[in-house]
Amino acid sequence: MRITKTTRLLGAALTALMVTVLHGPAAPAQALAAETFTIVMLPDTQYASEYWPEVYRAQMQWVADQRSARNIKYVLHVGDVVDNSDQLAQWNNSKSAMGLPTDDVPYIIGPGNHDLDSVTTRAATRYNTHYPRSTFTALPSFGGTYPANQNDNTYHTFSAGGVDWLVVAMKYAPSAAEITWANSVVAAHPNHNAILVTHAYQNGTTKDTNGNNLWTNLVSKQGNFRFTFSGHYVNAGVITQQGTKGNTVHQIQADYQNSSQRDPNSFLRIMTFDPNAKTLDIKTYSPFLNTYKTDAANQFVLSNINLIPAAWSTVVDNTTPGRFTASASWGTSTYSSQRYGADYRFADPVSSSDPAWYKVDIPATGTYQVAVWYSANAGYNDVTPYIVVTPTGNQIVNVNQRANGGKWVSLGNFTLSAGDENKVGVSRWTAGTGYVIADAVKVTRIS
Repeated sequence: MRITKTTRLLGAALTALMVTVLHGPAAPAQALAAETFTIVMLPDTQYASEYWPEVYRAQMQWVADQRSARNIKYVLHVGDVVDNSDQLAQWNNSKSAMGLPTDDVPYIIGPGNHDLDSVTTRAATRYNTHYPRSTFTALPSFGGTYPANQNDNTYHTFSAGGVDWLVVAMKYAPSAAEITWANSVVAAHPNHNAILVTHAYQNGTTKDTNGNNLWTNLVSKQGNFRFTFSGHYVNAGVITQQGTKGNTVHQIQADYQNSSQRDPNSFLRIMTFDPNAKTLDIKTYSPFLNTYKTDAANQFVLSNINLIPAAWSTVVDNTTPGRFTASASWGTSTYSSQRYGADYRFADPVSSSDPAWYKVDIPATGTYQVAVWYSANAGYNDVTPYIVVTPTGNQIVNVNQRANGGKWVSLGNFTLSAGDENKVGVSRWTAGTGYVIADAVKVTRIS
């Protein structure tokens, strides 16, 4: 029988009844603004899988129930799913709580030391048996794994809060080869805000050997890392550091496992992002007990979180409807095979203002690269003025249109204001000689 959310719901129905009787009604749903979203961090569940599966099911049922109200995008499990990897019942308990990753809210797991067949060999055959790669490939967010046919280390991508995210989950004590793989994945997603999920990284506010290794050889090296999440140690803490590229990385650890008491194992982390305020609100909550931990280590807000904007680029050709304007003095030509699209525009230089304009709908004020495309010819202008409209005034970049034709030529990076208006122009007012060419422009967001 395949374990699905239906199975989890049956178990959770009993749990919900217990919670209501013993601890009052479930926490009320809180509708959040559309631009905010939530990620849930699930600390070590090993003793819940072994002794108290009802608290595990309550956690995941709460996630399913709160998905819409809190705009929950992902669950990050930091490992030690089970206590004893050779005990089938523990795996089954975990799966009855987690369901399939395609149910409700998708999840990703960084296998812990207790999930491995052996800490010495780091083999993860049992983990792969119960959480195989094939279970996750149906996720739209699924990216890939290492090794390629196993689920030991994996990455997923998704979009939330107007930006793109990359989650890399690595098993306990990553090897050099696994770190090399992770570096290649993060480097291949430069416009994604990267998150590392792994089991052992820090104990409160102090990195362990694994954390130092991962920081030095992976996290600090990649400019798009923003967070790491880990568990393993019964503690909670945050380390904030700058990587070598100047990016700020918040390294967050939490674990509440307890082998002799049920209730500590019932807590999870609710992490709500507000991209407009640039904040991450972190609360620690037990759906089973309907209670929060409100001490400073477990309830806090991280501020000034600067996220990488989603990749954005647009091309405006001289034939793009409603996006290009030029006077009747600008002719149309198909003469050069270097043209972009069907044709391009040309005009004689004059000592007066008669620019051709490209209208660009800039999604948000930021830094953008402006590139231009033109046909090159010995008879074209050698000092063509391109106009870039910025918040502090027009900037002029002169281009020799006798060279480098038939490809994108960068004018540089500029601050552009949000809005749909003329942003790039080609001026005829030049001391150069030869036709001035207006063909196409490309605007790409940098930051």
